[in-house]
Amino acid sequence: MKFGLKYKILFGFLLLSFSVNFLIYCKNEIKQESTDKKVITIPLDSTDKTKQDTKNNLKDLSDVFKLHYEAFVIDTHNDFLYQVFNKGADLGRKDNFTFSGLPRFAEGGVDMQVFAVWIPGSESKRAYAFANEQIARLKDYENKYSDDFEIAYYYDDVMRIMKGKKFCGMIGIEDGVAVHDDVENVNKLYEAGVRYIGLTWNKSNRIGSSARDESEKGTGKGLTNFGKQVVARMEELGMLVDVSHSGEKTFWDVIEMTKNPVIASHSNCYVLNPHYRNLKDDQIVAIAKTGGVIMVNFLDDFINQNGKFNRVANYKAKYGKELDNLYNEYKDDLITFNVKRYEFMKAHPIDGGTSLDDLIDHIDHIKSLVGINHIGIGSDFDGGIVAPNEIYDATCYPVITARLWERGYTEEEIRKILGENFLRVLKQVCSK
Repeated sequence: MKFGLKYKILFGFLLLSFSVNFLIYCKNEIKQESTDKKVITIPLDSTDKTKQDTKNNLKDLSDVFKLHYEAFVIDTHNDFLYQVFNKGADLGRKDNFTFSGLPRFAEGGVDMQVFAVWIPGSESKRAYAFANEQIARLKDYENKYSDDFEIAYYYDDVMRIMKGKKFCGMIGIEDGVAVHDDVENVNKLYEAGVRYIGLTWNKSNRIGSSARDESEKGTGKGLTNFGKQVVARMEELGMLVDVSHSGEKTFWDVIEMTKNPVIASHSNCYVLNPHYRNLKDDQIVAIAKTGGVIMVNFLDDFINQNGKFNRVANYKAKYGKELDNLYNEYKDDLITFNVKRYEFMKAHPIDGGTSLDDLIDHIDHIKSLVGINHIGIGSDFDGGIVAPNEIYDATCYPVITARLWERGYTEEEIRKILGENFLRVLKQVCSK
């Protein structure tokens, strides 16, 4: 009887164990089935502390703005060089037709800007030469403003320049048409200082099909054979592959062949605004799985559906005199100026148009999908954009930091969005 009882107990234990494991298996199957229908949050690397880091040590706006000016603030996409070419802008001036430039960067607490060399259609036949001319213009400014501005070529350069309290520039290409039909030009552009290439702009080229052509015309087959050679060479050299403006076919071809982190230098979320220039959830997840970063774009038409049809006067246009008075009173104390400016904005809300909160929604969505380690800023300033009401020029980056804080982002999360995420990728890809 004892021997039989022993086996009955053992059999009961085995049956219970099987039942528990079967229930776990079924639960996992249900969970897997749900992930087939919807992209869910996934831990992408061991450094993602989104769930653990819940303490916010920032007590008030003064703390927030002190953090902003202490943090590394990096913008990965700005078209100022086109304004130099088109209208004679000067990097050292506050021209009334530009959003940025060294004085505004300094007031906005920006430490580094990737200057995009965009190829206008009028220059496409001589795109390689045009790109080099714009790079030369930037280097002329480096000489002209040598006490304040230096171009970086590697991650170590970036850190040395920023810690030395100079403004740091880096060079990117917007539209791989600059490569023409010779892969050797990738080498030459790299030697000139280019550290990312946006493979396409709105028009498809020899490298691949654009988002606009794939979406609106239904044309394009993704990366061409030449495009695959270009991407491979970029990775060999240590150049970032930028998929902003790339069509979905081109995008997935890039994801399939790349080994390094991929970036989107200025893109937003398709699920919040189904614009062909925005990234779908599976694309965001794919970039994050490479270790890459998505930099949010300030253009209202990418932020809101029909954003360009709902525009209103921004804070500078509506309250320019009041903002100028605040600046003149507090310009020697940027922390106090930003507190006063932010309080003024809160007390004078603008109805209509695109708000900064609309932009933060895109940041929230990326975080919900892939965590905090894959978000950055790529304003598209001076590229003919209309930005959210509160971000009327490059002095307004602190306003973004304040709104992130109000939305519950911690100090560590804010630092990552402002620049540390991009620095991580830069260190991995663009080190000597």
